[in-house]
Amino acid sequence: MEFTIVIMIGYLTKGFFEADTGRILSKLVVNFTLPAAIFYSLTTSHFHFSKFAFTVAGLLSNAVLISFGFLLFSKLKDPRIRIPILLSFVGFNTGLFMYPLAESLWGPESVVNYALFDLGNSFFIFGVGKAIAERTGFKGILKVFKFPPFVVLLLSLLLNLLNVTLPMMMLNFAEMVKNANAFLVFFLVGYYLNFKSVFEKFSLIAIAEATKYVLAFFISITVVKLFSLSSFEEMNLFLAPLLPSAIMTLVYSIEKGYDAELASGLITFSTVVSTAIILTTDHLWR
Repeated sequence: MEFTIVIMIGYLTKGFFEADTGRILSKLVVNFTLPAAIFYSLTTSHFHFSKFAFTVAGLLSNAVLISFGFLLFSKLKDPRIRIPILLSFVGFNTGLFMYPLAESLWGPESVVNYALFDLGNSFFIFGVGKAIAERTGFKGILKVFKFPPFVVLLLSLLLNLLNVTLPMMMLNFAEMVKNANAFLVFFLVGYYLNFKSVFEKFSLIAIAEATKYVLAFFISITVVKLFSLSSFEEMNLFLAPLLPSAIMTLVYSIEKGYDAELASGLITFSTVVSTAIILTTDHLWR
């Protein structure tokens, strides 16, 4: 599929770019293309109240995973190792992975599903995750309300619920910007892939990720059984807790001087595993 080609381009050409290219492109995605994708998808779609099951799943999945993460790994003495592992249990890579992948596999309707999942998910990534990385407590959690994609998500959801009709020029502009999102996101996925770090720290990564995916599988089964949804929505909901670790695991680790290679390895491992799970589920569910 096309997205694998873009990932390979990002992986094979990263040596041609400056060291801070990934950080710059990430800021471009976070501040422009991702908010545009969220805005366009939510303001041009209509959804039933039952879809908020995805938001509940986003909150529940994160709460369970981070609780077990603390229970199992908080005793690691070295914060350079402990915190990247804990961060890998906080949040899922929806915006920088699942939005463009879901749209390419199933169309815009699935983006709405994962945007609503991201409503709960983003609170943990940019609130709880940032608080863990900075060790700032509750004040750090409140910073989520300054994060552009989360703010746009709330605004778009409100406009949709109020049935506000937006000018076509605004929607066309949002669509133009969001069309750049898929390429930039998959390029970044490839850019941040680091198989060397996976092999060097394989035992630690394998233990952490195996724990996370076993827990996530049981969460997936539970949330699907909790809500009455269509078969397509059930598939989307089942996959949501099985998405890869958030890119912010690496971003926070770099910013705060934690083990960035370990963070990169955790993201790479989970991206490969989640991609295989998504494609296999898509094939078998139909």
